Amino acid sequence: MEIEKYNLEIIFTTPVLGTQPQKDVASEFIGNKFLDNGGKMESDELESLDSNLEKGTTAFYKLDGKPIFYDYQVKGFLKEAGRTFNGLDGVKSLRSKIDNMVFFKPRQILIQIPDGKEIEYLERPLRAETAQGPRVGLARSEMLPEGTKFECKIEVYRSQINYDILHDLLTYGANKGIGQWRNGGYGRFDFTLTK
Repeated sequence: MEIEKYNLEIIFTTPVLGTQPQKDVASEFIGNKFLDNGGKMESDELESLDSNLEKGTTAFYKLDGKPIFYDYQVKGFLKEAGRTFNGLDGVKSLRSKIDNMVFFKPRQILIQIPDGKEIEYLERPLRAETAQGPRVGLARSEMLPEGTKFECKIEVYRSQINYDILHDLLTYGANKGIGQWRNGGYGRFDFTLTK
């Protein structure tokens, strides 16, 4: 089966926020919701979560103290773009095709923070309309600075997904962003996609 291979480099033009809860919160959630249904969390994922964060803080997975994305996080962003642009260039079920035909390598994608910069924290209010009326909470996230970047490989099994479609989806993502609070302008990026 033929596989097309691409190199992807993303450089964030706005700060990007972490999405993962601290270790004890994640393991409890997964134990209650995911494992009971026959799923499992890979041990490397659980080990790469910080257990020393302030409660309620979302963070980045870390490998040897350095932030990483897992391949499925980047793929999830692309699937969201595929759902938004279903039918792009005549490709139906675009999200499903991304899920089944597009793969990111390596599994743990190192995020490079610019020299002289470090992880900071962003606190912000969260507003929600609930059955009991409006509620406000506080969210706290690890924040990586503008100029942070990562590189990975994309492998696409021969399908309707080609360079032009990947480029269009990444262009949308460049405006939408990756990570938390995308609607607030966080996680936007420039990218280079090459065969």
